Amino acid sequence: MTAGQRDAVVLDLTHAGIPIAKEMVRLGYNVRAIDVYDTLDKATISDLQEIFPVFSSREPFELRATETIVAPVHLNPELHVLKNAKEKGNTIISHHKAVGELILESERLSGIKVIELTGTKAKTSTASILADILSRSLDVVLHTSRGLEHWKNGIATIIHKGLSIAPGSILSAIEKIEDSNIRPEVFIFETSIGGTGCADIGVITSLEQDYGIANNTGLASDAKLQILDNAKEGSLAFINVGAGKALQRAAEKGIELITFSDNKDKAANVDLGVTGNNVVISSKDRTIEVAMEEGFDLTAYLTALSGAAAISIKMGIEDKQIVETLHNFRGLTGRMVKDELEGRILIDNSNSGMDIRSVKKALDYASGIKADTGSFNGGKIVMVLGEEAEQVCEGLPPEDVSDFLVENGILLDRIVLVGDRMRDIKYDDAYYAGTFEDGLSIARENTDASDIIILCVKCFR
Repeated sequence: MTAGQRDAVVLDLTHAGIPIAKEMVRLGYNVRAIDVYDTLDKATISDLQEIFPVFSSREPFELRATETIVAPVHLNPELHVLKNAKEKGNTIISHHKAVGELILESERLSGIKVIELTGTKAKTSTASILADILSRSLDVVLHTSRGLEHWKNGIATIIHKGLSIAPGSILSAIEKIEDSNIRPEVFIFETSIGGTGCADIGVITSLEQDYGIANNTGLASDAKLQILDNAKEGSLAFINVGAGKALQRAAEKGIELITFSDNKDKAANVDLGVTGNNVVISSKDRTIEVAMEEGFDLTAYLTALSGAAAISIKMGIEDKQIVETLHNFRGLTGRMVKDELEGRILIDNSNSGMDIRSVKKALDYASGIKADTGSFNGGKIVMVLGEEAEQVCEGLPPEDVSDFLVENGILLDRIVLVGDRMRDIKYDDAYYAGTFEDGLSIARENTDASDIIILCVKCFR
């Protein structure tokens, strides 16, 4: 926050604004908050009113000259308080920046190596693989969309499920590890749409498939560059070599930079190549070759493997730890993993970051399995496709689903569409379901042993 200013208005209590407001109060700030979506129930509002004043978006609100506005990057700039703040010249900072400054002010992570990841794709996978590698010699806490986990010796213990990856949730994660009396050597957190700036290592996994935010007045890729804009002095950035915008920003900021790539044709400090089921990781002074196991689509993890390896190499992790982790890697639940269900082949690609491109990759993976199984005898491919909630990371646009079916439906023997928005898609012989579980149940009823079920439902798991 601006030096000397201890008055703040926190906007958006739905997307982890509550822990931000609470932490500010704990550190002595004078806080008011606005429930901009009016989604909080009366009991929650009553409890919060004991800590700081909470206003509805419909209430008159007179902004004070001394107040700093703390707002999420995705918020509509036409919101009356934001417009008023800009007109009056009040300081406006993002949730991301506020969280970073609060963490540094409180020193709650002092002495802990902090690694923060953002990006469009591969955030969770990169963070999870990295946690596994580092945990073989260090005590690690990992916060991702999969949950809050404590990693030791390659084994994860769940601390808590249900936290989002909105920046404010980092404060909740810190509180939960403190309550568990855990003091890790490394804290890795995945952050949506940007970075807080409290990290020693900031990572951008990708910037592809950009999309509009803040009522389409900005781009998600620009917001993600906060991880560089907010970076603390002396921090180190790891950036996918394909994220040109990020490379340029890091150069402008004078941030020490290491690039990684999953394509040997792109020059990077650390790159990764694949020969059959062998992965070769190359840096200036090291080459690490790993024989990967089957049971998942390796091509879906190349960015994550490259990024995790690059960070591990820079941190001085021994080759044997990297090799052991990657050799034993079997994919992450819901991220292009091959499994078995009552004799059926299950391709599980249901997660919060799923998009239509990964749906096509899942179909290609399933088609390859079918082609490789000589005795398959025309077994069926059934896909469960859709969303459990359109609010999950921008949802899965029905128009994208419709286009996918037009282009690829001929390869499917049956389609089960999940979610209310998918009911507007008219497709011959389609089934409709409300939830992931209902969709899977329908697919199971319409398949036999040796058939393939592809699960592509955008949801939190």
